[in-house]
Amino acid sequence: MNRPLSLTIRIYLSWAIYLPVIGISFIIAWLDRKLRFPLDFPRDVEQLQQRKEWLIAELKNKDVLPAGAQVEACEVTPMDQAIIFRSNAAIVTITYVLSGQNHTLKCFAKFAPVMGTIWNKTIFNLQLNHIKEGWFNEYFVNQDGIPAPRVFISKVSFITGNLCLVTELMTGDTEYRECAYESFPQEHLDLALDGLATLHARYWGDTSDRMKRVMPIDDMAVHLFDSMVAGSWSIPARKVLVKSWTLMNQPQTVLHGDSRIGNMMFPIAEEGRYVMIDWQATRRGRGAFDLAYFLILSLISSHRRAVEEQSKDQYYALLVSKGVKGYSRTDFEEDYRHACLCVLVLLSLPMLSGEVSVEGFAALIFVYGMGVWRERMRIRFEDFDYAWMAAKYGLTEQQARAAVAEMLSVIQARLDGISAGTGVKESFVDILQQHNVRHDYEV
Repeated sequence: MNRPLSLTIRIYLSWAIYLPVIGISFIIAWLDRKLRFPLDFPRDVEQLQQRKEWLIAELKNKDVLPAGAQVEACEVTPMDQAIIFRSNAAIVTITYVLSGQNHTLKCFAKFAPVMGTIWNKTIFNLQLNHIKEGWFNEYFVNQDGIPAPRVFISKVSFITGNLCLVTELMTGDTEYRECAYESFPQEHLDLALDGLATLHARYWGDTSDRMKRVMPIDDMAVHLFDSMVAGSWSIPARKVLVKSWTLMNQPQTVLHGDSRIGNMMFPIAEEGRYVMIDWQATRRGRGAFDLAYFLILSLISSHRRAVEEQSKDQYYALLVSKGVKGYSRTDFEEDYRHACLCVLVLLSLPMLSGEVSVEGFAALIFVYGMGVWRERMRIRFEDFDYAWMAAKYGLTEQQARAAVAEMLSVIQARLDGISAGTGVKESFVDILQQHNVRHDYEV
């Protein structure tokens, strides 16, 4: 794919800067894993258990705990980290007495992952994941009334990428399994669509200074992604990569960036409410990306096919009702189609798709989940408008279909390679069945 000479020079210069940064980041991650650099906040659940006085003082400083509260007990209960991408996390239960009355405060505490290899932590830090999550929780969530848990403490280290995030515990909510669910009621789909529209409408066209804390993926980064696959992807596939990502990262609003069902919680009790969690992929971009990401990756394909058009209409109407102007239904439809392609590109790029260098059972979980997503993407593109795609991306319809098939095969080849490298002969589903754990598989 021909590039202007000036762009080629910029790409080489960017790599000349970026490669040393990768090396430095790897060294810092390695040293931090070995030496556990001292921080002014707990780095993990283990340290939080040892620094309960710090936690209580911080909660009182933030007026989460009343200043006069007499704390009788502070229990930190670690959560299971066996599932890939599960952060080092705990449930905090504080019992205290105030004015002679007994009270209980429950919180959720999240830290940087301690699982995975140094390379995984390096990539995580290079993407600034916890800096983005920490900033968004500190400067946006509580102030703006968006669908997210209330934030009590948000601390982040810019050097090591460590995070300490303490939020309300959503006791009246439920979560759905990431890859399959027995039922997903319309009322919860309505809440998800309203939540996405609320987020996007709140920041639509916002150019205030604080938006500098919500980082975009700039065009040069997209061209760097393109250069990473220049020797292995066809020119049509690379055209889709560059154009879809460039369009979807135009600064229209704030994106959650990872708006899948596993990052959403739904109310099942009177005190519950819909929230989105895990804001580490937050960035500026086109709102349609979050919607396509949610509908394609979260919903069983038969369900998605049944509700996709209605959901698009509903989301757009919500945007308008929440004050978005100058954005036509035709513009939204264009954005949504580009967003579908951008999600496919995302899953095809190892650095962006969440691939981690782990071993054994954790790797099988990744392969299983990504395999479900790949199949849902394949089904989504069975009835895609390839004539539209060909016209928009400067391709023939045959090239457009081949580009989609190529990216799907890239995902599958990587998953096959990871599975072969685990040294585990059983599949993830087989292991669950051996342990009498039910896990429905349906795309």
